[in-house]
Amino acid sequence: MAVVVQVNFVVADLERSRDFYQRLGFSFRSRSRLGVDAVEAWVADNGGVTVVLHSPEFARWWDAATPGPTSGGPQIDLELESADALQAVVDDLHTAGGTIGKEPTDMTWGQRFAIVVDPDGYRIGLKAPSPKGAPPGSQTESPPASQPQSQPD
Repeated sequence: MAVVVQVNFVVADLERSRDFYQRLGFSFRSRSRLGVDAVEAWVADNGGVTVVLHSPEFARWWDAATPGPTSGGPQIDLELESADALQAVVDDLHTAGGTIGKEPTDMTWGQRFAIVVDPDGYRIGLKAPSPKGAPPGSQTESPPASQPQSQPD
């Protein structure tokens, strides 16, 4: 069974959106890619499920599909128990005529990751442990949810 672990909001203005969600009680930490100094996302995990505000540019880093994520387009991430379970879901949806936005891929943060698109166009991220494990020196979490930074990761 898939478990909701994260909701991603691709937003036009990170600071405006952070202010809005802080008023709802979320506490955020900053997130950016390795070698990027500017904040590209805000991560909150104090609400029971991780909520992440992404700039469109940051979202396109982890989802390079065409068309890629745009502001106003949320994405829910589901976690599955294994890479095989993830592949089975993707295969089943593909066989049923579903849209696969990103084929299952071993990502640098140590998870197998895919994106499927529901009938209304909502993007659903699928995560599972990578069968290869995390590469040496890699992050252990996906870009949308990361540990607090002492340097950009």
